[in-house]
Amino acid sequence: MSEEIRYIWHFDDGMQDRKHYTNKWIVVEKKYNGGKLVLKNYDKPNIIINTISEWKTRLYNSDEVPS
Repeated sequence: MSEEIRYIWHFDDGMQDRKHYTNKWIVVEKKYNGGKLVLKNYDKPNIIINTISEWKTRLYNSDEVPS
């Protein structure tokens, strides 16, 4: 099974400190039928987001990721 890579398009107040990392995240786990995700940063795998709503992310495509 290949890794699912996503980027975050909606950084709310609780995620502002993650905004300076590379916006490329590996899905570690899906919760609540995929409604919530656990992510780890692609470049810094020790940086974990324990829960984020799936709708705040998009599948990673380097042509679509906002700078």
